[in-house]
Amino acid sequence: MKLDSKKKEGLKQYRKRSALGEIFHRLRRNKGAMAGACILLVLFAVALTVDLWLDQEKVIGMNVRDKLQGPSLQHWFGTDEMGRDLFWRVVYGSRFSLAIGFVAVFVSLIVGVPLGAVAGYYGKKVETVIMRFTDIFSAVPAILMAVVVVSVLGTSTINLMIAVGVSSIPGFVRTTRAAVLTVRNEEYVEAARALGKSDLYIIFLHVLPNCLSPIIVQTTLRVASAIVSASSLSFLGLGIKPPAPEWGALLTAGRDFILDYSYLTFFPGLAIMITVLAFNLLGDGLRDAMDPKLKR
Repeated sequence: MKLDSKKKEGLKQYRKRSALGEIFHRLRRNKGAMAGACILLVLFAVALTVDLWLDQEKVIGMNVRDKLQGPSLQHWFGTDEMGRDLFWRVVYGSRFSLAIGFVAVFVSLIVGVPLGAVAGYYGKKVETVIMRFTDIFSAVPAILMAVVVVSVLGTSTINLMIAVGVSSIPGFVRTTRAAVLTVRNEEYVEAARALGKSDLYIIFLHVLPNCLSPIIVQTTLRVASAIVSASSLSFLGLGIKPPAPEWGALLTAGRDFILDYSYLTFFPGLAIMITVLAFNLLGDGLRDAMDPKLKR
């Protein structure tokens, strides 16, 4: 006897989902996380395609006759001291800020995750040495550490990415170590040891894949922190130099006119705030979606 449509709909609600399907289902129900994801999708689309549809002349072309005009229908965000359209400079600057954020976090990942995994897996003296060095790095404020690295290496986009990445390493070491400590004595790890697998094989193919949830969440939150740190360094004159329209550099350029032309700092600052908020909303949503204790 065939089931009617209502019974089929009821069965669909209780159909077993895969692990990824369950995470996506819970993430989709989080309105804040989905709002953040939509904002980031728009930003990524703009950053990846901006060279295809935006004329460079609109970004760096100067027109002194139009300098320091307030927001209008012709210039949505107004113009800067060189007559350049601030809206297009903020739009183009998204590629700089997002690239810096992701590359900096990638640098932190490739250094911090292996160190945290080794510390958590071996424990004892190895853990003590790694974590004490991590404590030393953590004792120095991240922005101060980034300033020191940029001052030593010199001012450039690559050095800015490295500086911000180095300052974020301790956070990944601690997060990875804590995650590894929870799984290093699981049965599948003991089984791999019994089969004679090497420690590196066990760490990277058995332990770390089961520690991805907190690392992924940490990554999304660190991208937001990296964007803020990069903007702060640019604001201090240690980041990307003009005329590149990085958001922090735009803030630096506008601070001399902040009393009379506050829009020069308001709109770049708003872009930074919205981007960081989107990453934080998505990170919080991922944390809730990946937490098995929240599964109903």
